[in-house]
Amino acid sequence: MKVYDLVIDHATLLTMDADNTVIRDGIIGIKNGVITLLEEDRKGVSYPADEYINAQGMVAFPGFINTHVHCFQSLLKGLGADLPLIGWLNSSVQPFGVRVARRQQELAARIACLEALKSGCTTLCEFFYTNQDPELADVCIETMQSSGIRSVLMRTFQDYGEEYNTPSCYIEPVETAIKEVERLRRKYLPLTGDMLSIWTGPDVTWATTKRGYEAILEYCLDRHVRYTMHLKETPEDDDMCRRHYGTGIVELLDEIGFLTNQFLAVHCVHLTPCEIEILAGKGVSVSHNPAANLYLGSGIAPIHACLQARVNISLGTDGAASNNTTDMLDTIRLAALIHKGANCDPTAMSAENVMRMATVGGAKALGMEDKLGSLEVGKRADLVLFNPDRVRSIPMHDPMATIVYSSSAENIDTTIVDGKVVYRKGVFSCGIEEAQLAEQVRNEFQGVRFI
Repeated sequence: MKVYDLVIDHATLLTMDADNTVIRDGIIGIKNGVITLLEEDRKGVSYPADEYINAQGMVAFPGFINTHVHCFQSLLKGLGADLPLIGWLNSSVQPFGVRVARRQQELAARIACLEALKSGCTTLCEFFYTNQDPELADVCIETMQSSGIRSVLMRTFQDYGEEYNTPSCYIEPVETAIKEVERLRRKYLPLTGDMLSIWTGPDVTWATTKRGYEAILEYCLDRHVRYTMHLKETPEDDDMCRRHYGTGIVELLDEIGFLTNQFLAVHCVHLTPCEIEILAGKGVSVSHNPAANLYLGSGIAPIHACLQARVNISLGTDGAASNNTTDMLDTIRLAALIHKGANCDPTAMSAENVMRMATVGGAKALGMEDKLGSLEVGKRADLVLFNPDRVRSIPMHDPMATIVYSSSAENIDTTIVDGKVVYRKGVFSCGIEEAQLAEQVRNEFQGVRFI
């Protein structure tokens, strides 16, 4: 009788548990998508399984959790370069976003998912706001699920903002947004288990009314739905809020009770020390997106200060229009380096800090720390096998430092989600090949001018 569905043996295990346990010659047993065995390999002991992976010389670690991406922007790489946020929005993202078709949404989501899996990401959080066609959200969900990645669809809303060039087709009453969120939750959640979560939230400060904040908060607290929002990416957030409400955005959200442990605040580049303490006290999580913040010149988020205040930090790539990739290894390395420079202190951000942001921090931000984020018995089997035998990474003296500072997607040998091998040695289990996907994208946009 086979005790396990899959056994992985002889790997170095970076568990990312509370003690940062490392097992040098470890074995992992997986059954029904759950880790049921995790220990040092005992010579001569049999581990009967349907499938074995000999991971000799490799490092196993929890899959990365990307807490902020815009899938449709995968088709916009290289556009809007060298522009500030508002100019970038108005010249590249908004013109395409308002007319994205269902087939284009499918191709974009496929690109994002495959690039994520190939870089060791096992959970992808889609911040969705192109709501002019309700079916676009369905297409995004179904493409993400068919790719094999664990998914979060954050169906956000904008109920205001034409004076700030918010496209009119995006604007909807908050009640409409709530109905759409409920429709998606009823349609998909009974079928997907932990492989899909559906959130909501306001998109941005300049496209949300106070009534919108209050209504979506009431809905989320009543239905136990988590929520997210772009927060203080640029100083304009506070400027616009003060013009309408006479106070900064963090103060406004605090006043109406919006700051809770169900809230994931994205960017937070321009937080003040006082605001950091407020977020810490309310249990708010932050999605740090360093590449997008640098690309758009928004600044460097005060993540070192947030960590000192015990704010939970996760990592996001943001959309490929402001990053040009959905590669979490790229984001992890950047996050480690910029805070050393920004603080003039090489100890301000360690390899362990950023690995925990990308794993444990992400799981906590999703409210799934009991299921994801570390390799422990009883947790879902979302993990990565890392092959250090590449010129970029050899020799490997310190596995964690090598992953953070000396790696790329070519090091990712295998990505496992919910106990299933979804990517291995260049092959995706969904059956899509990169060359095939590239041809589909070329055919879709043949003759189309973006600029």
